[in-house]
Amino acid sequence: MSTQQVQINGITLQYQTWGEFTRPERTVLLVHGLTASSQEWAQLGPVLASQGWYAIAPDLRGRGLSEKPPHGYGMPYHVNDLLSLCDALNLPVVHFIGHSLGAQIGYFFAAVHPKRLGRLVLVDAGGRVPPDSLQAIGASLQRLGQIYPSLDAYLAERQQTPIHQWSPFWEDYYRYDAEVHADGTVTSRVPKAAIEEEITVNMSMNADALLPRIQAPTLITRAALGTLSPTRGIILTADEAERVQTIIKGSRVVEIPDINHYTIMLSEVFTSAVLAFLSK
Repeated sequence: MSTQQVQINGITLQYQTWGEFTRPERTVLLVHGLTASSQEWAQLGPVLASQGWYAIAPDLRGRGLSEKPPHGYGMPYHVNDLLSLCDALNLPVVHFIGHSLGAQIGYFFAAVHPKRLGRLVLVDAGGRVPPDSLQAIGASLQRLGQIYPSLDAYLAERQQTPIHQWSPFWEDYYRYDAEVHADGTVTSRVPKAAIEEEITVNMSMNADALLPRIQAPTLITRAALGTLSPTRGIILTADEAERVQTIIKGSRVVEIPDINHYTIMLSEVFTSAVLAFLSK
């Protein structure tokens, strides 16, 4: 793994890479979810590299170690950043794997800039958002704007989050997210105001106007379990996945069993489906 930075669009964007950049056509862009970071891909990135892919996972603006401007959040801003990153790395075409918000960014990218995209993987998002979606992601939003007395206190609270089973992966994920201040207190690196702007901007977008414009071969993956209960808090329902499949020509849906919206990228079934799709 390599950690790098690039100056684009007036901000510093941090990104992680896995693998060797020897064949541009073997480059995959990994784009994380709403309050996540490049660390979301710490398991998939090395697997892709082991199969000869060059994986690039940025921290989106306002997340991780990337710069956090006071405004400028939403799908169009992120697509601009990602295209500028690709331009800086001399990548005219990339494959794209996007989870949650990253999937929404992916279909915007694919619809508006089709010549810049090879294959597209939408991970548990892309359809109409269910009424309980904000409640479903509430566990991840809850930490934003909170001040914790110590890093241990922050990690202890995160460990109790019901959306995932604690593991070294999740400890590393949240340590990366934790900003430790001079007095020892800790906050999430993600500004609450940035996410509020993000949600408002993206809710104003018309996904159904974008989806028919997608020309790239597309894999739609959906989590079988909800985050509120096995049947509640499902971000991409079976019906919506099927509807999106009918809109994006040539796309197909794979349901990933035994996982929810937050753990889908850790599933071996998911990884196998992605590797098979990219290799076609």
